[in-house]
Amino acid sequence: MALSDDVSRIAAVAATHAAEGQVVAAVLAVESAAGERVYLCAFAGSAGAHEWLALDDDGSPITSSERVREAASIEALCEVAEETMELAADDEPRLASLAYLDSLGGNGDLAGAIQGALPAVDELARDVEDNYKLELA
Repeated sequence: MALSDDVSRIAAVAATHAAEGQVVAAVLAVESAAGERVYLCAFAGSAGAHEWLALDDDGSPITSSERVREAASIEALCEVAEETMELAADDEPRLASLAYLDSLGGNGDLAGAIQGALPAVDELARDVEDNYKLELA
């Protein structure tokens, strides 16, 4: 199954967790260091409020704060790397993973940008945790 099919499947599952007035704004596919697929689902409300929910490959909600934080951190690192390398946005979803990050190369500009972005990576992880739809353990 193609990643775009997986993202569509997870988006449909995520929609069942949307509160009244919320829509699934994004589904970000992430592969953990252990090789597990995690989908970070962003929900947007009509009043501008947002929430997050991470689903595993079966569509089950994840309540482990460690797994959620890892997924958010990997996603953020990949976004920083793409911006630094000025990669054009693709219409197809991509899998954020440590292997993908390695494939982008380790030149000094990228390493420096990632080092400098660590506070932003932590901020995204905190945002996901603080605005999570379920209680994290």
